[in-house]
Amino acid sequence: MARPYYRRAVSSVSRAYSRDPLERIESIGGINSDHTRWKLSQAAAIAVIEAGTDEFYVKASDQMVKLVVLTRGGEKYLQSEREKTHPDDLLNLTVGESRSADQVRAVRS
Repeated sequence: MARPYYRRAVSSVSRAYSRDPLERIESIGGINSDHTRWKLSQAAAIAVIEAGTDEFYVKASDQMVKLVVLTRGGEKYLQSEREKTHPDDLLNLTVGESRSADQVRAVRS
């Protein structure tokens, strides 16, 4: 597989306030290298990861941890690579504001 076109650091998350662990993340967001903000719904982030065009990372314990797509019960969701040993890497991020979740400013980071 080719190298992803975008590598994005995730700095905020919008929560869906569901008790179901698969539905707790509504969207993720961050800041581009030109200081503009981007935000994607969880479904849109999963789609670009699976298409191989984007990779997402969270900063946790002074290291960058990659987000991956997992499936449980036929439902896809985002999780950090180290979630088994460090739960809630995503949920510990700053809670972002709600805006149109599927719009991203396409600026190469």
